Amino acid sequence: MVSDGERHDPVEVDEGSWVYLSADLADDELQRVLLEQITEACAKSGWRTVSHPVTERVGRASDPGRFFAGVSDAIKHADAVVALIGARTDMSDAELTLAYSHGRPVVGVRVEGATMDSEPRMLLDGYERGRVVACSSPGECAAALRQALSDPAFADVIREAR
Repeated sequence: MVSDGERHDPVEVDEGSWVYLSADLADDELQRVLLEQITEACAKSGWRTVSHPVTERVGRASDPGRFFAGVSDAIKHADAVVALIGARTDMSDAELTLAYSHGRPVVGVRVEGATMDSEPRMLLDGYERGRVVACSSPGECAAALRQALSDPAFADVIREAR
C-alpha cells in the first residue's frame, strides 16, 4: 500500500511492482545524494527501482544491440519510469524515447537548472501519461516524487498502462 499521507486513499502496489529509474550519471556528491533519495522515495512509496548497471550505461557494453534490447525490455515491463532530468545524456534521452514507445507512465524529476532542450525531454510536458515535478534539492525532489507517485489520478494512469 502506498499513501501520500492523510489526503488520499492508499494506492495499491503489489510486491511485483517496480519503476525503471533513468538517471543521468555524474560523479559529484550532489548527484549521488539525489539518486539515493529518489531511490528511497520510490521504496517508501512501495516501488522497487530497476536500472541498468553503470558500467554498461557509460558505453562499455560489449554488445550494444543486446544492451539496448535489455533496456527496452526493462522499460516495457516497468509499471512506470522515473527520469531524473539533470545534465543531458544521450542514454537518458533513449530511455525516455523507449518509455514513450512502450506507453509507460513517466515522472520526470526536473532538478533546478536542468533544461528541457532535447526532443524527448520537450515531449514529456505534453505526454498524456507523464508528469514533471520541479525541485531544487535532493530532499525536495524526493518529496515531489512521492507526491506524484501517490497522486490518485497518476495511480489510475499507471493501472491503465499495465
